[in-house]
Amino acid sequence: MLVRGVMEGFDEIEMERAYDSDETIFVAVGKNVTKSKTTLFWAVRSFSGKRICLLHVHQPDTFVALTDAKPGFNESRHDTNEAFQELGRRKLHYVLDQYCDMLAHEGVEADGVWIEMDNIEKGIVEIIAQNNIRWLVMGAAADKYYSKMLTELKSKKATYVCQNAHPACHIWFVCKECLIYTRGGSNDGSESEIALPLVPVNLDLETEQSELLRSESAAQICRYIGVDENADDPEELLGSFNYQCTLQSDQFLNPLKLMPLLTNEREMSQLRLEQAIKDAKDLGKIAFQETVRRWKEEDVAMEAKCKARLILYLTSSIPSFMHYSSNSKTKAFEGLCVKEMKMRKEAEEAIAKNKEEMERIKNQRDDFLQEIQMVQGQKSLLERQIAESHSTVKELEEKIISAVDLLIRFKERRDKARIECETVTREVTRLRNLADIEALKLGRSEILDFSFMEINEATHNFDPSRKIGEGRYGSTYEGLLHHVHVVMKMLPAYGSQSELDFKNGVEILSRVRHPNLLSLIGICSESRSLVYEYVKNGSLEDCLLNKGKTLPIPWQTRVRICIEICSALIFLHSNKPCIIHGNLKPSKILLDANFVSKLSDFGMFLLIKQGEGRVKSEMKNSYPCSGSVYLAPEYLETGTLTSESDVYSFGIILLQLLTGRPASDVVRDVKWALETETLKSMIDTSAGDWPFEQVKELAKLGLRCCEKNQSNRPDLETEIWSVLQPLKASTTGPASLKESKELRRTPTHFICPIFQEVMEDPQIAADGYTYDADAIRGWLKSGHNTSPMTNLKLEHINLIPNHPLHQAIQEWKQLTDT
Repeated sequence: MLVRGVMEGFDEIEMERAYDSDETIFVAVGKNVTKSKTTLFWAVRSFSGKRICLLHVHQPDTFVALTDAKPGFNESRHDTNEAFQELGRRKLHYVLDQYCDMLAHEGVEADGVWIEMDNIEKGIVEIIAQNNIRWLVMGAAADKYYSKMLTELKSKKATYVCQNAHPACHIWFVCKECLIYTRGGSNDGSESEIALPLVPVNLDLETEQSELLRSESAAQICRYIGVDENADDPEELLGSFNYQCTLQSDQFLNPLKLMPLLTNEREMSQLRLEQAIKDAKDLGKIAFQETVRRWKEEDVAMEAKCKARLILYLTSSIPSFMHYSSNSKTKAFEGLCVKEMKMRKEAEEAIAKNKEEMERIKNQRDDFLQEIQMVQGQKSLLERQIAESHSTVKELEEKIISAVDLLIRFKERRDKARIECETVTREVTRLRNLADIEALKLGRSEILDFSFMEINEATHNFDPSRKIGEGRYGSTYEGLLHHVHVVMKMLPAYGSQSELDFKNGVEILSRVRHPNLLSLIGICSESRSLVYEYVKNGSLEDCLLNKGKTLPIPWQTRVRICIEICSALIFLHSNKPCIIHGNLKPSKILLDANFVSKLSDFGMFLLIKQGEGRVKSEMKNSYPCSGSVYLAPEYLETGTLTSESDVYSFGIILLQLLTGRPASDVVRDVKWALETETLKSMIDTSAGDWPFEQVKELAKLGLRCCEKNQSNRPDLETEIWSVLQPLKASTTGPASLKESKELRRTPTHFICPIFQEVMEDPQIAADGYTYDADAIRGWLKSGHNTSPMTNLKLEHINLIPNHPLHQAIQEWKQLTDT
């Protein structure tokens, strides 16, 4: 049964005029006001000024089914159902009034539309189609299932409406006053179907008399079954009605009691009401007389027996019984008949129960027989499986016997191999111990220890013309040491550490090997100086300032330099112990013959004491100098070095490579250019045709690195590397390869003086020169005891592996291969 209705004040003809589909927001509400009010309040707040209309699907309560009715009572049962449904409509009206009162308290006037249907979600879809609803708000899930992670529909009703509602309807799904999901509406949906008019919730004034009769009928039913018809809550009224109907269902079989209660429900005249009551009484009498007649005919023997018992009883009674009137005898006889009838009824009930029990036992027997048949079928199947299993067991036994034989042979081989393995293990351990001893011996020679006389001779008594740099960590000289072009770093006298601390610091730096870190060749303990490999193309600062008439660095090379420096810093920071550069600037980034960047002066704090007071004083006296621009603000204030300090310096260098501008104003200029969208005018055009999107991304990254608050700077290993690493492909394109081929050439110190080829295994001879191992050994085996370079007699024929040079050659080969 499908019943439709609208709220009070609208009739079926005016319904289409009443609802403006573009200005009315429909809100789907349930019978539980507490659970639906959050959705309703959300709609009121979200669509202020819009008209609110309540949408409700009323599920009719099921009337308790009575026992088999006598012929002629179908009409009375229909009237009872109508009265019961009227109580349900009172409940509906009560619920909708609660919603209207709630909205009225908020200053919102609302209308409503409802439909009576067993399935709520189908009812909502039906109302949408019938009323051409364009805007609908409904719940996405129960409030108790709400969470911040809820992004989808959890209610089956909401899912069904979302999938089946008219396409032109725009639906907001809400949970706990939060919008969870929105289904957009479209105007291309079919609207050719004509909506059927809905039946109003309250009948108009023309049917007021019928409404009054129904109310009176419902009130009489409530009084008859013991329910308070004045109850405020229709839920309580309907619950009591169902319960009392269940307990008193046998009373409804009596038409004499039902007719006065139910005829008021129908719109009859008083004459027809009296006629129905009279017919019901006559029908009841006829039914009773027919029952008595049938019992009398079937129980003649029982009645005779009763009469005999009555006569025996009367003759044995007191003499005064003879004075009883015939009327009293008849009453006594009827009483005995009633008693016998009651006993017969009880016997019939017992027989019916026994019959039901027998039927139940019969059903159980049938089930048992069916199970037995099933078990028999399974038994035959299991027997076949058992037979197959026996044959399988025999096959497996044979395989096990053969496997045991194999196992015995394998065990013998295993024992033999174990003995051989133990022998080999002992031999390997012995050789490994010997190798460790040799490694310790060679490890001392990996970092060469030069004398002060050698350092003095290499720098020509520290000739000023040999000085190539001077800074906070000492002076730098270039020269030839053992006929190898090297760079010597003379550490300052202040902050000198003990001999042991100095050697420990050198030991840490000697283990730090990376393609983009300047290789440490040796030390001079007497003068506290370090000997590094020499790089030919100077520093990045020289290239940016165009010193020595160097060519401008192409943008591909600049991006590659940023990637290499980032890789080197990540390597230093991940070292144990962590190594902070602390003085990163373009003058500390050296470029070799192939324009591969080499980071120098790393780990100086391991060799020089960093007094906080001295650092502050030094920064105060030197500020603002060109070098201090690259130092992080927190280092200038506290003298404390962190990994974020290197990030700040890296950001300044990145912005300089993009713009070619001085470090002092580059942060301010780039920030202004991004804000005014004039970044293209600041790009260093001498580097070539930059890809603007990459430049913009790198500029934003550089500004983030230069944040004054170190906690706001990006992380090198995750954020910065994730931006730079994808750009590596742009540095290996055709233009980059052409540029690298033009700039790349073989370093002279990589070439063997004998073979005139790049050395595979560089070895240092007694004359101080480095040769390829095969070349110098062949020279010595041929009977020569002089130097191939100086022709002087060699003091010995021992060779020392030149590990730093070998590492540099391998790195160079990797770069040339790519």
